[in-house]
Amino acid sequence: MKLCARQICFLFAAVLPVTRLLVYPATLSYWAKNDLLFAAGLSFIAEGTAVAAVLFVASRTQKTFFQLLESNFGNAAARAVYLLFALFFAFSALLPILEQRGFVLQVFYENVPSFLSFLPFFLVSLFACAKGLRSMGRAADLALPVFAVCFGVLFLMAVTEGEYAALLPLFGAGTGILRGGAFGLPWYAGGAYMLFFLGNFRCEKGAAGKILLSYAAGALAVLAFLAAFYAIFSDIALLQQNALAHLSKYATAFTSLGRIDLFFVFALTLVLLFALCIPLQMSVHCICTALSCKPLVPALAINALLLALTLFFNQSYLEIQTLMTQKLWIVYAFFAMILPYVTLFLRRKENKSLPCRQRRNA
Repeated sequence: MKLCARQICFLFAAVLPVTRLLVYPATLSYWAKNDLLFAAGLSFIAEGTAVAAVLFVASRTQKTFFQLLESNFGNAAARAVYLLFALFFAFSALLPILEQRGFVLQVFYENVPSFLSFLPFFLVSLFACAKGLRSMGRAADLALPVFAVCFGVLFLMAVTEGEYAALLPLFGAGTGILRGGAFGLPWYAGGAYMLFFLGNFRCEKGAAGKILLSYAAGALAVLAFLAAFYAIFSDIALLQQNALAHLSKYATAFTSLGRIDLFFVFALTLVLLFALCIPLQMSVHCICTALSCKPLVPALAINALLLALTLFFNQSYLEIQTLMTQKLWIVYAFFAMILPYVTLFLRRKENKSLPCRQRRNA
């Protein structure tokens, strides 16, 4: 097994939540205004139920997603689906890479440096992709204590600074809640990740419950962050594009020590680094499985492609965000919210019509 249930718990509780603390809060504030918690709640419910559906399948079989597809539709179809997912994961990596690039260059540098300052990320990503899913689990082990301490400190700094009456009246945004829920889906790919954890971890008794509880803990952390964020910034929340760096700045504005909160923000940025690698690792994993090849060449190709796209769209984050959130959100809904449910209807028993050797490989 490449992962253990504990590492998947840490991934949902600590790694993925950090990806929703940069531009996502401002995006929700634009569409759902003070009802941003309801919009985020819709997305969490959709993603959480997709994760639960895959966990149900994991409790019934030790087959991987590829093996399930192969036993139901044949080897060629399974390879084709994996290649489609490889494209999806590579596509979904572009927005968060551009997002964190802007965050790092704007928050940690007084004078915005050359784009070359962000290039070392791709060296880290290349190493992670070449190591496969096992490195993802090790990164999750490291991320949990960092997230727990740093997020806790930042939240405690900010929680008393807000005016929570700004969250009232409820349901004032109307259909903006639905738009916020739909247009926020590019930040919710957990259901797709869970598909490829199938057969790569041992779903022992109680493991599914622990994973879902960890997912709920990560969701509650993000919802608490969103509540404090809107309570502090209210009508100007939509302008705070780097929410993680802004949340606690008023708590340290009048101290002689300055922005001590940036130390904890920097530590969380390291967790973000792990999170950025996940879709690239998934893309490489899909290619390797579909083409039966070793990961080095696909890792080089995927990272080179994302580097080229990041360079090309270096000054076009707003256009990319608008395209993916308002136009292509349905792509995320299909791959990360709908396809996980397909596994519920796949035949999970061994296909005895296959030759013995092929059954053993399946």
